[in-house]
Amino acid sequence: MRAALYLSRATARRSWRATLGVALICGLLGAVALGALAGARRTASAYGRYLESSKASDVFVSVPGILPGMPRIRPVALISRLPGVAQSAAYLGLAASPVFHGRVDDAFLTNGLIGSYAGAYVTGDYFGQDRMTVLAGRLPRADATGQIALSPQLAGRFGVWVGGRVTYWFSNAYSPAGTRSVRRTYRVTAIVDIPPVLVDQSDQQNAGVLPPGATRQLLAYYQYAGVGVRLDRGIAGIPDLQRHLAVLAGTLERQVTRATHHKMSGLTFDISRLDVVHGRVQQAIRPQAVALAAFGGIAALAMLVLVGQGLGQMLSRSGPDIAVAQALGVSRAQAAMAASLPGAIAIGGGMVLAIAGAIALSPLAPIGQVRQFDPARGAAADGLVLGAGSVVVAAALAGLLAVMALRAVRQSAGPDDSRPSGIARAAASAGLPAFAVMGSRSAMERGSGPRPVPVRAALLGSAAAVAAVVAAVVFGTSLTGLTTHPERYGWNWDLLIQAEGGYGNFTSGVMNHLVGSQPEVAGWSSLAFSQLPINGRVVPVLGLQRHHGSVEPSTTSGRPITGNGQIELAR
Repeated sequence: MRAALYLSRATARRSWRATLGVALICGLLGAVALGALAGARRTASAYGRYLESSKASDVFVSVPGILPGMPRIRPVALISRLPGVAQSAAYLGLAASPVFHGRVDDAFLTNGLIGSYAGAYVTGDYFGQDRMTVLAGRLPRADATGQIALSPQLAGRFGVWVGGRVTYWFSNAYSPAGTRSVRRTYRVTAIVDIPPVLVDQSDQQNAGVLPPGATRQLLAYYQYAGVGVRLDRGIAGIPDLQRHLAVLAGTLERQVTRATHHKMSGLTFDISRLDVVHGRVQQAIRPQAVALAAFGGIAALAMLVLVGQGLGQMLSRSGPDIAVAQALGVSRAQAAMAASLPGAIAIGGGMVLAIAGAIALSPLAPIGQVRQFDPARGAAADGLVLGAGSVVVAAALAGLLAVMALRAVRQSAGPDDSRPSGIARAAASAGLPAFAVMGSRSAMERGSGPRPVPVRAALLGSAAAVAAVVAAVVFGTSLTGLTTHPERYGWNWDLLIQAEGGYGNFTSGVMNHLVGSQPEVAGWSSLAFSQLPINGRVVPVLGLQRHHGSVEPSTTSGRPITGNGQIELAR
């Protein structure tokens, strides 16, 4: 052991520059590799952190309009009191239209203004449960009566930002007799994204949100409601909730019948499973995480190759010292240990730099649109990637170093076993010009002497570099082509027109008059979005009715639907 340490100290003076260079290469590429892998995990888990921090509901229960002979908010309170309900949040749709430049624009959606409601048995709202994400400003005070939060799209339509004022006209069409239409002006305190976020048009909320204080003044303009529910058992409690809702609907029907002396039937409380919506968002995020992880893997491979080349060069330079030490009686194991010690120092220092660099790069993650909703910002240390990942990489490099050190010791102790390249021999046998033969020998043969060239490592490094560049270019081009050509992922129509933001239906014959009679329209279909159980699993579904031409999602395998008893499944 003493001989190995003495020999390593003797050679360290000449190899410190090489040791530093290898450590820097290891640290730089290691930071990129570990940072990308940690960023992939952070991107994949970002949406889950958002749901947890916003206290997302498990189920959204739709409450129909006013029930005759019954207080307007009573169904909301009864739903919030059902067994298994841990928390609830009520959102009231108000009969209101925005006012632009002094004129009421009744073409806007009736649910364009949402009143956040807090009352008996209702434990949350958009300010607590299903919390809105503030993009600018601050949320209205819960007791404020003259403040409002707007979605970015609606704020753009109003032409206002934080601090501006907007006016709504509240209609008495659904109000008790004697209730007047009124105008109310509110100050915008926040621009917000309303849950659920990162969803498609059928689930996206584009509205203004009033705090509970302002909503309590407008209950006369109540039109419908939705109740976000968090269950004691999570999504496992949904079947029990559905049974309780069915019983509640029957009870309310009987109460309305007794109060009005007119039989009521057909009352239902439809639910939307938000885990299905959240699952679609997570599926959209997954390709970004996979791409980042693939980049990290390529960077790790490049690090192994380039650091391996550096270690090979360091060992080749210690060849003369190894030969001298073995001539003086140093064992082969001691010589290998002494030769590999500078490389081990480079690996250890490089991994320390890699971990520090990965932590420094961590604020760049997560990537994509989910980044603005991730509540965990700034630097972060992923224990699994930085701990286990660095150990695996260091062990791989240490094993590679040990193999190369043993080979270097054997080569320095034995005769020169360099052999001509088979490719060079084939070139000479084929009668190629002398420069071609000499070039192939220079490229493929290690050479002789105390510092032979590590040909295999050089070729492997070149191949890995070319493969990494080609893979990055191909992936980037494919992703760009996918995002710029929506028809490749099923969106093969030019325009989508929604009824009531995706929550309603078009009046029969209206679309045929507005769309079907236009000579510029080559084809159109009606699409409806919902959730249905298929083989015991609730999945998002799209209903299709063709009117003219073939406007429908692309069929990637099999054939398109031709009859009512058929179904297409997404991958």
